[in-house]
Amino acid sequence: MSAPKSGEMVLHLPTFISLLVEKAGLDMEHTRYLGIELKYYVPIIMSFLVGCLLVGFALLATRRMEKIPRGSQAFVEVVVEGMYNFLHDMLGKHTSRYLPFFGTLFIFILVMNLWGLIPLMESPTHYMNTTLSMAIVVFVLYNFEGIRIKKLGYFKHYFEPIFLAPLMFPLHVIGEVVRPASLSIRLYGNLTGEGLTLGVLVFLTPWIFGNIPVPFHLFMVLLALLFSTIQATIFTMLSTVYLSLAIEEHEEGH
Repeated sequence: MSAPKSGEMVLHLPTFISLLVEKAGLDMEHTRYLGIELKYYVPIIMSFLVGCLLVGFALLATRRMEKIPRGSQAFVEVVVEGMYNFLHDMLGKHTSRYLPFFGTLFIFILVMNLWGLIPLMESPTHYMNTTLSMAIVVFVLYNFEGIRIKKLGYFKHYFEPIFLAPLMFPLHVIGEVVRPASLSIRLYGNLTGEGLTLGVLVFLTPWIFGNIPVPFHLFMVLLALLFSTIQATIFTMLSTVYLSLAIEEHEEGH
């Protein structure tokens, strides 16, 4: 158990990183490397491992492409087709352009959410830095694409209705800033609550059952599979909606 000064997390299950640090006689809370406390390297390392896993699987699944897919190639094609159908309702003719980004975003978040269910691992999305960084990327993307497609006309909505422009402009700006904040806080809050519950149940198991190895937290693990998928879907869906609003043509009337 740990309680960092930042209050970001109240309870940590042991990870291979914390065990290695402890074996080396160091302290996660007070030892610094390059001016950063060791505990803040945990989500970076975990995110890197998730990325390596996904890249490795993608290379394995596509190394021998066949006309009649089977095995991992068939699985990947089903996932891609499902993501395309999911995004098409919101992006329409723009789906093919943005499918790689949002498909990768969804899978990356989903695997990061589930990563903490592996013994000695921890979900990177238990940290605000991870969720906020992804939300900022989404924020930059949809604003960049809106400006690329609409040019200066993209900023027109900041002043609508025009007769209330002095009042509406700051409100629209605040609304834009709140979007990445709400995306990151929603994902962080739900995954942190899920992780804390799992951690509490794991610590309670030997206290309640003594030496009997009963997986008291098993039910929560099953719920975590569902909640992790839902949270990844919500993050991706809201990100897609923000993009569709930024690039929509006025005559389409979305």
